[in-house]
Amino acid sequence: MIHGERVKQVREMHQMTQSELARVVPGMSQYQLSRIEKGSAQPDEETEALLAATFGVSVDFFRRQPTVNLEALSPQLRARSRLTQRAKTAAIQWAKLVYEEYSNLSASARSIPCRIPIMHGMDPARAATETRSVLGFTPNEPLPYLILAVERAGVTVLGLPFQTENLDGFCAWRDSEPIIAVLSGTPGDRARFTVAHELGHLVLHKPGQTGSSVEAEADAFAAELLTPRSALAQVMPARPTLSALAMLKTQWGVSIKSLIRGAREIGVIDQERAISLYKQISARGWNRQEPGHVPQEKPRAFRKLLEIHYGAGLSTAAAARGAAWSEELTMRVLEQHATVDELPHAPVRSVSNSNSNVIQLRSRTAL
Repeated sequence: MIHGERVKQVREMHQMTQSELARVVPGMSQYQLSRIEKGSAQPDEETEALLAATFGVSVDFFRRQPTVNLEALSPQLRARSRLTQRAKTAAIQWAKLVYEEYSNLSASARSIPCRIPIMHGMDPARAATETRSVLGFTPNEPLPYLILAVERAGVTVLGLPFQTENLDGFCAWRDSEPIIAVLSGTPGDRARFTVAHELGHLVLHKPGQTGSSVEAEADAFAAELLTPRSALAQVMPARPTLSALAMLKTQWGVSIKSLIRGAREIGVIDQERAISLYKQISARGWNRQEPGHVPQEKPRAFRKLLEIHYGAGLSTAAAARGAAWSEELTMRVLEQHATVDELPHAPVRSVSNSNSNVIQLRSRTAL
């Protein structure tokens, strides 16, 4: 027996309506599909196989009882008014897919206790300063890496092989476990800000809090976490130019636009100069792709769990069988998570006493 909720999940992951999917699967009507998703009908074996092939999963995937329910908390958006409900639902369904396998694999590893501070209602800048300390960084240094430090503080970070124009990531709670999902195709500086913003939601806000003030607080938290204003005041030129800001971008791992906002907030430039710099960015065509390299960070824990479960060689075929995914889908998910060679080179000081950059998720049999 297949679970209709599974069919609905993969359909929504690919942003398809019932009528659109019915047109793809020969011999299926929208009415039949609706009954299958509601659990009041079962497809024949041929239809099962066609559905599995369409979405890159195995028939066994449809037969597994769904176990994950995530409640999205204040998604980090670049253009909230243009985000469709279909795209938001797709992102959440992708997160459910990856998190479910993450949760299954976690049974063979020691979990990392959540160490992020919960400071509902605290001033965002003050909360960011305390969070920096928890992550293991000094008050005034650029963060050489962020996602790895957040994972080592007990936050589950998932890389999703899904992108949409107006959404970079979102956070969620599953019971007491904090989760951040990062969509693919996001430049390094924007991905770092997204993770910092979502961490701000987890630290500052209760599940379900929404609104412009909530988003503004998460933005302020992210800015202070990545570029503390006291540190920015020490390195910001007296009259910053775009070329000087591009150099600071590479050093601090944030966008030029973020640095302009910071310069305005610390009083180095006034609003008129800020507007002039924004106009220069637009005139040079930098709104979509700024100069200045910021390395792409990826979460590590999901791939590490697979390596624990299947061995360091990590057979994609074995991982695909375990998840009931196709090998292609498995590879797409794996590409969003760091190999050992992709980890940052800076020494990790935030959680363990080990000098290793590898997240310490050890097999229970080794304990």
